[in-house]
Amino acid sequence: MVDLEFGVFDWVDVAKGRSISETYDDRLAIAQRADRGGFERYHVAEHHGATLGLAASPGLFAVAVARKTERIRLAPMTFVVPLYEPLRLAEELAMIDQLSHGRLELGIGKGSSPIEARMFDLSPEQMQQRYDSFLPRILEALETGVYRNDAGEEFPLTIRPAQRQFTTWYPTSNPESIQRAAVNGQNTIFGFAFKSPSLDVIRERRDIYFDARATVASAGKHPRFGVLRHVFVAATEAEAWDAAERAFVDHYDNFTWLWRQHGIDQPPLPDLRRLVDDHLFFVGSVESVTDQVSHVVETTGVNYVAGAFSWGSLPVADALTSIDLFDTRVVPAVRERLGG
Repeated sequence: MVDLEFGVFDWVDVAKGRSISETYDDRLAIAQRADRGGFERYHVAEHHGATLGLAASPGLFAVAVARKTERIRLAPMTFVVPLYEPLRLAEELAMIDQLSHGRLELGIGKGSSPIEARMFDLSPEQMQQRYDSFLPRILEALETGVYRNDAGEEFPLTIRPAQRQFTTWYPTSNPESIQRAAVNGQNTIFGFAFKSPSLDVIRERRDIYFDARATVASAGKHPRFGVLRHVFVAATEAEAWDAAERAFVDHYDNFTWLWRQHGIDQPPLPDLRRLVDDHLFFVGSVESVTDQVSHVVETTGVNYVAGAFSWGSLPVADALTSIDLFDTRVVPAVRERLGG
């Protein structure tokens, strides 16, 4: 378990009672606290037209984080590749890498929301086609410094990234895509919060991933197979549950808002205590969250855990206390337990 790493994930969802600019400031404060601690990466989601995600430009938000931090690596999760012009995205990625002094990691995907694709007049089939066409050209341009257009013409990039080879991430909730991510040398997060598969399924796919990754000679060192979980830690169980249950109501409203706006029925608000019992959410005191995290890591064999510390209507002061307790007390206790 010495290889276990922790990161921070943020949707940057709407926070009741906070303006958008205040929400951005709150989230940057979380990123700064993560940077001072033992977290390896900061992830931010890309969403459009939804209260779930106010970081419609994850690259722009990543730069804001970069200029407020010194150490933590930046891994937007994900850049929805089909929504970009490929040359423009290649240049933007190179800029982010330079502005962060080589701290960018590439989270790439083809998009998970057909409603958001429709905002750009794209069908799911077109999203897949554009992803398959654009991604190789973007990666080639970043590696070689030369962009090749549809006609095969070559154009040198005046902005090249600080790194010559990027760590890439392909997060997914589709079990069938795990082996493909491994063969492509991509790290992955498999299991997004309360939409996650069971721990048994995660373990099964984790084994498939590492078996396939071992066959890829050029895949790089220290592959990461992780899960994403919401986290809230407080001094006592009562304090943790009181704050988490209130905030989760608003977060779930954000999570389902876009679908409901388009007349697509969504399941009722899940019982948060059931989610914790099912190992899909981490809530409680230091001791109980240590138990929860240790169980998930031991059972699944993952070597990466991304925690969402800001969500719904959690006050930023409570979120900062939570991430501090997690970093200074939960993580060392988990390492000691699993290391033993």
